[in-house]
Amino acid sequence: MNSWAGRVLVVDDDPQLRDLCRQTLARAGFVVTTAANAPMALEALDQSSFDLVMVDLAMPEVNGLQLLEQIRLRDISVPILIASGVASVEQIAYAMRLGARGLLIKPFRPHELAEIARELVAKRQAVRVSDRVAALRPVLQISQHLLAELDLARLYALIIETVRVEISAERASLMLLEPDEQALRIVACTGLPDTVGMGTLVPVAHSVSGWVIQHRQPLLIDAQVAASPWFADLRQRLLAPELTTALSVPIMAGERALGVLNAAKATPHAAFTIADQELLQLLAGQAAVALENVRLYSKVSRSEARYRALLRHANDAVLLLDATGTTVLDANLALARLSGYSSDELLALDPRRFLPTLPQLLATAVNGRSEQSEIETMLCTAAGHETAVAVSVSVVPDGDQRLFLVIARDISERQRMARELAQAEKLAAIGRLSASMAHEINNPLQALSNTVRLLRNHDLPPDRRDLYLTKAAAELDGLIHRVQRILDLSRPNLDGRRPVDLNQVVNDVIASYRATMTARGIKYIGELTSALPWVTAVIGHLKQVCQTLVQNAIEAMPDGGTLRIRTYLRPPDGEPDRALFWRAGGGARQPLPDPAVVLEISDTGVGIAQEEVPKIFEPFYSTRFDGLGLGLPLCYSIVDFHGGELLVHSQPDQGTTFRVVLPVAQ
Repeated sequence: MNSWAGRVLVVDDDPQLRDLCRQTLARAGFVVTTAANAPMALEALDQSSFDLVMVDLAMPEVNGLQLLEQIRLRDISVPILIASGVASVEQIAYAMRLGARGLLIKPFRPHELAEIARELVAKRQAVRVSDRVAALRPVLQISQHLLAELDLARLYALIIETVRVEISAERASLMLLEPDEQALRIVACTGLPDTVGMGTLVPVAHSVSGWVIQHRQPLLIDAQVAASPWFADLRQRLLAPELTTALSVPIMAGERALGVLNAAKATPHAAFTIADQELLQLLAGQAAVALENVRLYSKVSRSEARYRALLRHANDAVLLLDATGTTVLDANLALARLSGYSSDELLALDPRRFLPTLPQLLATAVNGRSEQSEIETMLCTAAGHETAVAVSVSVVPDGDQRLFLVIARDISERQRMARELAQAEKLAAIGRLSASMAHEINNPLQALSNTVRLLRNHDLPPDRRDLYLTKAAAELDGLIHRVQRILDLSRPNLDGRRPVDLNQVVNDVIASYRATMTARGIKYIGELTSALPWVTAVIGHLKQVCQTLVQNAIEAMPDGGTLRIRTYLRPPDGEPDRALFWRAGGGARQPLPDPAVVLEISDTGVGIAQEEVPKIFEPFYSTRFDGLGLGLPLCYSIVDFHGGELLVHSQPDQGTTFRVVLPVAQ
């Protein structure tokens, strides 16, 4: 089956010929309508449009030539194919003047009809395309000129000049609606009287332009318009005595009215036509698009200017990188001051020159981790120095690609203050430790002093002497034990580190406390992750930490309770409840890098008051009457020397949870 070729109207009083033409043209891909006489043909032309009309000149009543005259009177533009076997040269010439484009002599062969029909329709389609292009070309040129202008004042002037040239207007004005929509302001004009000009306000409620804006429709008036008193009054307002015609059309952006385009002439016998009105409406549509384009461009420009001002004057150093992270797209003054490079030098530099750790920072951002916290690193200055900075990296969508926004904060002063604070805290801790040590050592020394004084009594019975000597030896042993614990607290011996199975350490410690827990009514729940990665540690130290924490948990539950021990691999995003825990050592610190394993020891005992939690890791501080206060400080010292973290969360009467985080063995 042939593809669609067009629509054809066949007009012939011979039914057989009509049917033959219909079948032939249908096989050629045409949609065919037939008419037996001229009235039927005119009715069909009124109802539908056709690409070709085939007319038999020799028809009764109204012949083919008369039909062509009627078609021409109706201004119907359609190619005509004459089919006749008896037409004279004069008839054919007249038919050609009436619009006939082809002649088919009867009798004809079917393929001749199909070929000439295709040829005429193809020519019509080519002409229509050419006409459309010719009609659109000036419109497109006007549109290009208007849309290319981004300066508002020049755009106003260009719109007025286009109106003046395209419709031969002697006066023209562009009015825009005020924000309150109560008045129109003239923003551009040409040929207006001296009393009216740029900036003039015209009320919407009492003006022709206001009527146009309110009714959203164009208005055309010439010297003969007097259809009603309203229009007569309107003419007096719109047309000055010297004017003969005027035209006003609304400027619409969708359903929103922007303003009005006005044009007028004073030349006699040169009134605006409907075609002028349609052209001015077209210009108004293009003007609306151009005005909105400038408005949006201005809005974007202001937004970009604000962004650049914020970026340029931000206190933190800001760096915008391309998708590869190797090209600097923008940098602010703070970065120039911090790095020592000029703005131009920064744009030309590889950012890794002054941020050596940039690839790792970008990789962290791609994985979605860096936006949660800042990462401390070093920035290399132009003078070759290193400055400590806290860096955050964000991924910024930009069309179909992504950019990297790097914000660096100078923390050198903060680090200096932190070091001074840490030193002050160390000195304070040394003072507290010294006082505690003096107290802890002074008591056994005082006892030894008294014992020696008693032993110097020559009349002392032997059994009493032996008793005093035994007590003195016990005091010396206790003193030596205290000193050794203090030494372990300050510098744990890390000799003998090797990969250790944390689960096995937990099982060994729990085995030694089974009887105690049973006697005290304590239930044990072990949630040890199988195939847990090992850690590098001194196994004796790790057991000591576990024993101390288990012993403290048991002693916190004198009336029984539940001891729960968990081991697991820390999630990639860290523990969700980390913010609830207090870290031994205090202060801000980045979590251990992945991978890391976690040991949690929880009890349902008496708990610890919030104000007491920071003190439990200080030497010689104990909540028990018989405690030395060295167990938890020693646990913290061991965990810290193993590169780990010790954290605690506790609530009075709700229990305590200690969390030990250790790096996985490499």
